[in-house]
Amino acid sequence: MQSKLDTARKAPATILVIFGASGDLTARKLAPGLYNLGVDGLLPEDFHLIGYGRSPMSDEAFREAMKQAVAKHSRRPLEEEIWNKLAVNFRYHAGSYADADSFAALAKTIEEVEQASDREAQSLFYVSTPPGVFKSILENLGNSGLARRHRRTPFASKVVIEKPFGRDLASAGELNLVINRRFDESQVFRIDHYLGKETVQSL
Repeated sequence: MQSKLDTARKAPATILVIFGASGDLTARKLAPGLYNLGVDGLLPEDFHLIGYGRSPMSDEAFREAMKQAVAKHSRRPLEEEIWNKLAVNFRYHAGSYADADSFAALAKTIEEVEQASDREAQSLFYVSTPPGVFKSILENLGNSGLARRHRRTPFASKVVIEKPFGRDLASAGELNLVINRRFDESQVFRIDHYLGKETVQSL
């Protein structure tokens, strides 16, 4: 019987890096969301997840933490066959958000994943952290060269910024300046998962 993952759209090979991977939002929302995309066959055939967090953790411990999160918070029951096919490409990267060397090591890991797959891949950076470290992450994505990977090609890096975008208009404008120094606007996605709540949609 064909796995549901085998029906995935012909999307580009993708390496998703979640900053704040050991946090509550990743456990409650992002991990279950990725799993359900896998169930629906909507992830790229060649999909890799790198969890980036400040807490030390092995790859195996990260996979188990994500599995437990899916089992607890997914709207669908966890199916071992689908999970195992996804999780084999999950790994963890521990480091500070302000440490340039850690971002250089992340860039090397991404290159190794791409080389092992023997194909170019788009890098998607999901910033799921407290707003106070957004600037450090964005600056280091630029300084490490990660923001410029495959720029102006279908595999260009992209950044997703989650949660409140600044505290007010002034701080939002300052954050936009940081983003625009490092990324083309076409690479940037600003989202708030609370916009999906019925009470907000009814306004």
